[in-house]
Amino acid sequence: MNEYLTRKVYEIRRSYIKNPINIPIVSLEEQVNGVYQLLFSSCGCENACTFCNYGFDYNLTLDMVKPELLKINLEEHDILELEVESNASVLSEREIPYDLFLEILHFISNKNIPNITMETHYKTITEKKIKDIRAILGENQKINFELGFESASERVRKIFNKDLNIEEYLDVIKLCKKYEIGLKINVLLGAPFLTREEQIQDCIDSLEFIFSEMPEETIAVLFPINIKKGTMVKYWQDIGLYEQISSWEFVELIYRIPEKYLNRCSIAWWGNRNNTYERKDFIQSPRCCKKCEDRLQEFYYKFFCNQNSSYRRKLVEELWNSRCHCDKT
Repeated sequence: MNEYLTRKVYEIRRSYIKNPINIPIVSLEEQVNGVYQLLFSSCGCENACTFCNYGFDYNLTLDMVKPELLKINLEEHDILELEVESNASVLSEREIPYDLFLEILHFISNKNIPNITMETHYKTITEKKIKDIRAILGENQKINFELGFESASERVRKIFNKDLNIEEYLDVIKLCKKYEIGLKINVLLGAPFLTREEQIQDCIDSLEFIFSEMPEETIAVLFPINIKKGTMVKYWQDIGLYEQISSWEFVELIYRIPEKYLNRCSIAWWGNRNNTYERKDFIQSPRCCKKCEDRLQEFYYKFFCNQNSSYRRKLVEELWNSRCHCDKT
């Protein structure tokens, strides 16, 4: 990580961090289409990415969390996928002590949940942890790790201050494949200091890398940058060095993805979510005008819910060919 950026990110975070008032220690929230998030409000991330403001809430312990966890009844909900998350990496023992992590695994086991996804930093993954996960959740449970990647470009990762070594990353990918752990790899649209064309091409190049270097079953999750308070990106915006991206840029990216890859992509944070316990103005979603907002949200929802490549190709072509005049190209 860059020393200056890291120091500046920590400085911004310290000025932003508030005491966690009325924030649940653990919560279950429905996201979309049967996807639920089980969120543990942990002490936050030890990395210093420029786009991120993961919450800095509680120093969690087993004794603190277990009584609150037992208040949640997973069987009451029709859960197709359960995303198990903390305020950064659920496999980080700094955020989630290991005795607590094992308790969480026992809590979510044998609940007939088709897919369980854990969001974590690749450096938190070890063979021992994977073996423990498999031992508790079972050999037949569909399990995914969602991993930050953001870009295949070292230049762009430096802008993001992303702590990532490609060779080590691919070794972790191989380890996951060995134990039949599925992979969701995050790709971020909207890197600062790049033109719109460069931002889109960076994502296309990153998808090519993912689909050529990682297992065939790997899903790439496309994120447009949301500008969040307490981040370096917000600071860059405040001093005039960064502009919120257009939602139509995200559509253009999807439009330019080859059809053969469309069923291997998912999307997230397209403007349908806000921090549950923050005011709406704490997050700036990709911009659009009032006339096209509903149409864009409908498109994103349909795209997310149907993975068929030909369906997605037709859907995005129809939208892109009738795009709104608010788009600045």
